Amino acid sequence: MCMEELMRLAGAHEVKQLLGVSRQRVYQLAARSDFPKPVAALAQGKVWLLGDIEQWLAERQLLFGKGRGKSFDQEVRDLSADYSKAGA
Repeated sequence: MCMEELMRLAGAHEVKQLLGVSRQRVYQLAARSDFPKPVAALAQGKVWLLGDIEQWLAERQLLFGKGRGKSFDQEVRDLSADYSKAGA
């Protein structure tokens, strides 16, 4: 990991701000297989590369689009429900 990447680390607080969801929702998303894996787990919580989270978000926005009348958080909840129904 280069120094520039280290400067772009994000904890749950930064991830929740980026995604517009609650801290609890960040940890629910982190439990999913398609969410980026944290690069470290510290006493204060998990830490991700910000670029990984940004890429994950961009992929979701391409898949589900922006402006379909649902908030991103609602899109994520709906997708999570679909995974649960499918047994993923």
